[in-house]
Amino acid sequence: MWTKRAEVARSNPARSPYCATRHLLRNLRRPRELRRNPLTRDAWHGRSIDEALRAIAERVEKAIAAMGVRQVAILLRVDVERHDPRLVAADLGLSTRQFHRERRVAHDRFYIAYRANERAAAATVTGDFTEQLLARATSLADSGETASAIAILEDVLSSGADVAVRCEALTHLAEVEAWAHRFERARAHLHASETILRNNGAANLDRLSPALYDACSAVELLLRWFEHGPASVARNEGNGSLASHTAAGRVAFVRAAAALRNGEAAHASHVLHQLNGDAHQLHAPELEIDLLALQAELAEFTAENPSLSEELFARAAAIAERHGLQGRRLYALHQLALTRWAHTRLPEDRRAYRAMVDRIDRSLPPRLRSYLIFSAADVELAIGHPQRALSAAQAAEAVSTNRYESFSANSLAAGALLRLGNIRDAGMRATLAAEAARSEGHPRVVALAQRITAQAHLAQGNRRAARAAIEEAIECARRFSSPHALAQTQTIWSRITGR
Repeated sequence: MWTKRAEVARSNPARSPYCATRHLLRNLRRPRELRRNPLTRDAWHGRSIDEALRAIAERVEKAIAAMGVRQVAILLRVDVERHDPRLVAADLGLSTRQFHRERRVAHDRFYIAYRANERAAAATVTGDFTEQLLARATSLADSGETASAIAILEDVLSSGADVAVRCEALTHLAEVEAWAHRFERARAHLHASETILRNNGAANLDRLSPALYDACSAVELLLRWFEHGPASVARNEGNGSLASHTAAGRVAFVRAAAALRNGEAAHASHVLHQLNGDAHQLHAPELEIDLLALQAELAEFTAENPSLSEELFARAAAIAERHGLQGRRLYALHQLALTRWAHTRLPEDRRAYRAMVDRIDRSLPPRLRSYLIFSAADVELAIGHPQRALSAAQAAEAVSTNRYESFSANSLAAGALLRLGNIRDAGMRATLAAEAARSEGHPRVVALAQRITAQAHLAQGNRRAARAAIEEAIECARRFSSPHALAQTQTIWSRITGR
């Protein structure tokens, strides 16, 4: 009995702002409890129960939108969804002390933001809190907080949401799992989403947006790309079980990206040109940002207009910041910094890029950390310092989440060893990376690894082995690498052959 009374006392929302915010977040769907909370009492004046709950949900959403991604993850998972704080702390890479400190700060900031929005709340509110949670999960996934995004999406599925919301949640789950290379989970979520579309599409065309078909088919293509290579996606217009229902946007983007990765720059440009002609397809800011970034990469690949890629990356970063998509913003800013350094080779641009890389630590989610470290190893190997390239490659291998990334990291480390003068170790590591990448069908890695192998053989006087390696590297680089990488490979071929 004493324990029960203590629990009741601790849940009293009038004790302190901290108690009020905890009580509010834990009782968002319980009108009787919300009437007791000093933060929400005014919402009931002149409103029905449904209108009051909507008003409170909008205030909560506005307050959450003003906070940092990690603090949002803590509030949503621990206080709204009641997940185990220890598991949440582990997912976020925080110690117990850090977690409790950040949780308290999160509640303080939520309280301030909620109070700031309280007077501006509208008399009537549109939208549903489940849909707002779905949008928040999308933002968390974009920022690399995939564990929190998955947890929220799974809770949305179990909340009894309508058909469209469940389908969208399943598609988001499939995409997150696909990028994490957990293909079986991704395929299971995708199958469930496709089943909903097949069973409900004909009768609910007014409620099921064509964008859902588009997103579902795009994830299906993404899975095929990851498992069978970009060539399996780039030109096969008929694949995808929902292709007949598919809008052009996201599916066209995936096909264009696959064509570019497959070395088919002309086809990628053609697909993007067709898509840009259909302005109505650009519903979501995520798609607009992704298209700008892909167009920037294409401009770099073709090397026709060097300044265009910088302009496109800058526009992508600005749009991402405007819509709170911090992951895409970081990607675009990083690409802008390294592209500018590659173009100018100025010391100030080199310092600006390295300052960004040096800020990489455990405060960033693993997905973002992995992306930045791999890019740093690549660019340092090409135009930077070999010791920094080696350190970055070793860090990239440590954070790699799949075999493709591991092969890439080993190839980059071999290149750094070669530039440092460690010829023997560089050749051995590059040869092993090339063999592994060849056996699993990763020609981009083969191109890099064999280029390094050829240089190592040449330095050791074995010109015949060097020529065999560089010819394979040229064949792969011509189809799968950038013009810069191909030019580097051809330069080494000229040194080996004397032509």
